[in-house]
Amino acid sequence: MALNFDGERKIKHEIRLVGREEMNIGGVEEVISFDEETVHLKSVEGELYVEGKDIKIGTLDTDSGTVSLTGRISAMYYANDNGNDKKGFFSRLIH
Repeated sequence: MALNFDGERKIKHEIRLVGREEMNIGGVEEVISFDEETVHLKSVEGELYVEGKDIKIGTLDTDSGTVSLTGRISAMYYANDNGNDKKGFFSRLIH
């Protein structure tokens, strides 16, 4: 975590995926919704969707802005600015 020019907390957004079964995400502001197939997060870089099977939230630390997930991760993508889902580079990580 760092401070911006106004002295406010600035949480770094980063994603780490280990073997499609463990995901650690930094820079999370809010968990909007989740179930065993989809996790919808608000990050400092925009809304993020993670899809898969048997997904569970292992850690949620709102102070540091970190979330850890376990399960079978099959895709992740960011929603575009107008609110429509637009799958990008990380869309369909591995089929």
